[in-house]
Amino acid sequence: MTHRFFVDEEVADHVVLGGEQAHQIANVLRLKAGQQITLVWNGVESEVLLENVDAARVRGRCVAKHSVDAEPRVRLTLAVPILRGDRTEEVIEAVTQLGVSRIVPFVSGRSVVRSLPDAKRERWMRVAREAAETARRGRIPTIEVPRDWDQLFDALDSPTFVAWESEALVKLQDAVPDTTQMSLVIGPEGGLSMEEIALAREHGAVTVSLGRRNLRSETAAIAAVAQLMAILER
Repeated sequence: MTHRFFVDEEVADHVVLGGEQAHQIANVLRLKAGQQITLVWNGVESEVLLENVDAARVRGRCVAKHSVDAEPRVRLTLAVPILRGDRTEEVIEAVTQLGVSRIVPFVSGRSVVRSLPDAKRERWMRVAREAAETARRGRIPTIEVPRDWDQLFDALDSPTFVAWESEALVKLQDAVPDTTQMSLVIGPEGGLSMEEIALAREHGAVTVSLGRRNLRSETAAIAAVAQLMAILER
């Protein structure tokens, strides 16, 4: 398999790469002229034959294009709390590989971490890019600016499901409809209040159970996305 790189614009017949990508191709991967790489933009893979490799600039020629077949059929938005340490970053890496299309961080009443510095969000975006390359996806999930709970549901695609430990009747696997888009909300370490659940329901969200065991937020996010993708891609 060739090495993959996401690019920010449509790939032309003649390709020039610079900056970090040129450094990685020349100095880290030590690729040579005559070898191929894959460039990905907007769900399309372009096979590029390297013609000149230098740490400052890499030149090549596009020899083939085709659609990426690893993108999921359903656009899934994941709303996750800003967790302590690197926990949200670990979630982003995993759910990107699983197929999430959009990630919306949020702050709610019992959130422990209540802000997201720009530098950390940029780090999350790099993690998502690398995870998408690893999974051979056709698109990088977008990571949006954080929302407060009372603004969150205006940013989500319907139908929206909220994983809630007190939901006793509706299981996630039983609630999933046949759709092309949906959203999943995972609560913070301290859980969600009854007032927050009421607000979610006012916005049309459905509370669902992830099972009988109480899960940490990062575990719940990864497990729920994996379960959803297994259902949606049957």
